[in-house]
Amino acid sequence: MSASDGHRVSIYIGVLTWARLVRGLRIRGAGERESGAFLLGQRGADSAKVRDFRFYDDLDPSSLDSGGISFHAVGYSALWTYCRKRKLEVLADIHTHPGPVAAQSSIDRRNPMIPVRGHVAIVLPNYAQIRLWSLKPAAVYEYEGDYRWRQCNIEGAPKVLKLRVW
Repeated sequence: MSASDGHRVSIYIGVLTWARLVRGLRIRGAGERESGAFLLGQRGADSAKVRDFRFYDDLDPSSLDSGGISFHAVGYSALWTYCRKRKLEVLADIHTHPGPVAAQSSIDRRNPMIPVRGHVAIVLPNYAQIRLWSLKPAAVYEYEGDYRWRQCNIEGAPKVLKLRVW
């Protein structure tokens, strides 16, 4: 139910799941506020497959009220209950930012959603007003512990998040 112990795995997400996720983030943000979700699935030895996702505001109804994201204990409790019942674990989190460039903010760096080494965080630009069928606009980061992050979707870095047709 938690992030990886630091062993790097590739996270695969189906194109239709990705499109539903991006569309949901877009709708919840309404072009004027951040939104987010947890990507859930099962982790194998070298890869993980996203099977489901849960939006922040479904888990914590007040999480998007400020225009930014403020996720509370009630949301984490609902998340762990959901994962336990369905035998899923959190593979990554994703949230949106305003503007055309996806990048982790200083607030993001200091406040990992799952502060466990190996956890993956994804940021989408333009409040998810992007093409539904591409990972290109996404900024992908892996948590290294001690509030340090490694960017994963830049040239020369291993690709952690991969789109698949299933």
